[in-house]
Amino acid sequence: MKQTKRKYQIRIIGLLLFLIIANTYVFTRHRTEKGTLNKETLIVGMELKFPPFETIDEKGTPMGVSVELAHKLGEKLGKNIEIRSLDWAGLIPALQTQNIDLIISSMSITEERLATIDFSNEYASSDLALAIHKEAAAKSYEDLNHPEVTVAVKQGTIGEMWAMTHLPQAQIKSFTEVSAGLLDVNSGQSTAFIYDPLSLIESSKNLSQIKLNLDALPGTKGWGIGMRKGEAALQEAINRALVEIQAEGFYEEMREKYLKEEVEKYESYGLKYFF
Repeated sequence: MKQTKRKYQIRIIGLLLFLIIANTYVFTRHRTEKGTLNKETLIVGMELKFPPFETIDEKGTPMGVSVELAHKLGEKLGKNIEIRSLDWAGLIPALQTQNIDLIISSMSITEERLATIDFSNEYASSDLALAIHKEAAAKSYEDLNHPEVTVAVKQGTIGEMWAMTHLPQAQIKSFTEVSAGLLDVNSGQSTAFIYDPLSLIESSKNLSQIKLNLDALPGTKGWGIGMRKGEAALQEAINRALVEIQAEGFYEEMREKYLKEEVEKYESYGLKYFF
């Protein structure tokens, strides 16, 4: 009799604990989603060092394609938008600690990032390419996984993640600035630098010891808008807004305003422009 009563009590306690945990989860998720969607102003984090997508004008005011996309998204969601400039490596931590609400910073969707944050649907493709020292024996990605090869990457980017995963035998050098990585290749200290084709084309013009391989990095996904985990309603609203923004000709407007020369350069290399 006592054992039966004790088993009954244990079951009741277990049921109560389950209900408490479930209610806490539902309440927390509801509060997170509604809290973000109810905000009058959404804080968007981006690294303003990637013209013409994320940069500043002569007065220090944020400008570029991603800035205009953020404000267009704000219009669709009925929100004010505040742009907050952060170093690349600080974007995801700032999102997780609720110092920003979204990331719109030409950020590629990766499995590693999906483990900690959620993304919208892709709004642009994300090709990466190689800048290689002219005298290097390496010609492509397949030649980089070797102990005598040094690969330069920008800290916190998909290029760094890809190199860490796919080039275990190579030496990886991480830089905080694109220019530093390219100079390292130009001087022969690094064999190659992994970054996006647009920046490599623009930044290597005056670097005489660099050649480009513009073949896309294997297995990469496009850019997405980053948000905190579990904000399903926000994610759905953003995805709807992105469809409307594209249908209204926003991409064509941005290409004409900011990217006309870049599109022509891509096409001159036989590449399809990613935005």
